[in-house]
Amino acid sequence: MLQLQPISPFVQDKFAEYEKLRPMYISEGHFLNQFLWENYYHTKYAADELALYLILRVHGHHGAFAPLCSEKDLPEAFHRLEHYFREAWSEELVVYNADARMVEILDSQGCLADYTVKEDRDSFDYLYDAEKLRTLSGKAMHKKKNLLNGFMREYEGHFQYETLGINNIKEIEQFHQKWMDERRIYDKYNCIDDEEDGIYRLFGNCRSIRCKMGGVRIDGELKAYTIGSYIPSIQCAIVHIEKADVNYKGLYNYINQQFIIHEFPDAVVVNREDDLGQENLRQAKLSYRPVRLEEKYTIRHMSQ
Repeated sequence: MLQLQPISPFVQDKFAEYEKLRPMYISEGHFLNQFLWENYYHTKYAADELALYLILRVHGHHGAFAPLCSEKDLPEAFHRLEHYFREAWSEELVVYNADARMVEILDSQGCLADYTVKEDRDSFDYLYDAEKLRTLSGKAMHKKKNLLNGFMREYEGHFQYETLGINNIKEIEQFHQKWMDERRIYDKYNCIDDEEDGIYRLFGNCRSIRCKMGGVRIDGELKAYTIGSYIPSIQCAIVHIEKADVNYKGLYNYINQQFIIHEFPDAVVVNREDDLGQENLRQAKLSYRPVRLEEKYTIRHMSQ
């Protein structure tokens, strides 16, 4: 039987060991995403010699995310999850946000004969060319560059990008609370409070967790901040949190660019996570011309 444990700040290195076993570009395959959303999914983890397993609970039923393991071990890890669900809870397995490569491998090995596989478009991650985000070069990025240049002209001499750290936590919290209060009306999945819990949990554990934070000040006051992490094995930066005061036109464009320039100079790919089915957010992310959408699927036993 797997021994489930909480996703604490002190298991980041253990996650990193398993994250290296196969290239995973979905955000759920990495520690900081799981740490931030632990309260929403009630996620626990377990590990053995084969894989690290992520077990969640939604609407009174258990589920799993894609196990962190090598590609060749995916079928066996899947079977171990099946066995665990039956032994521990007398439930059939359901896997949420499985990446396309996992589905392909399991299907080729006959593991999905008793399962349905359904894409979850609202959970697709947006992947971008990091250099394009740094330079905003090319005709497709012309509007973005105009917005950025307009911001820089209008607030010339009044703004600055800054790498943030633990000494900035209090002012980040204050800005974050104001931003969240204004955005609750757009919360399609009623998850904004759980995101807030995760962010405050991160703030309280910044000394123990490896992440990057950046912000933009206007006249000395913090008006935008962002948090990300880096996966060196695939040269991928993941932008987990990005908040900006919408009263400053072009501010989102500016912090988006500067964060990648300053905090992730070696990144080749940037994952800006999903859009949660919010149409305005979907259009904003598509407008940056992702190189691809990282597809995710729900794998559910036919008996359910």
